[in-house]
Amino acid sequence: MELIVREMSSKPGTAYVRYDCACGCKPGVEYERGSREAGYEHCCCGIVHFVGPDARIRVDEYISGRTAEDEDLGGYTVYETNVSAPWGGDISVAYALPQRPRAH
Repeated sequence: MELIVREMSSKPGTAYVRYDCACGCKPGVEYERGSREAGYEHCCCGIVHFVGPDARIRVDEYISGRTAEDEDLGGYTVYETNVSAPWGGDISVAYALPQRPRAH
């Protein structure tokens, strides 16, 4: 998954981390510089991504809490990466790809 990162012109010090999903959606998450919160977005096809500190822990918790709702997805494969922050340094990202994505 190719993650796109930019600083929001309307919110200096806030990065917007998104991707272009194969289903046609463009899910994105805002992350404020220095924040201890990890925000997330869940696409209609089942992909979910968290941005910020503890992104991996948060995505794992999120998936665990959606077992019944996401049964049709056949489980997830979770990935971790870092993206370059617009102000320098890195921002943690974790995302989960479903085995059987939903149709858009």
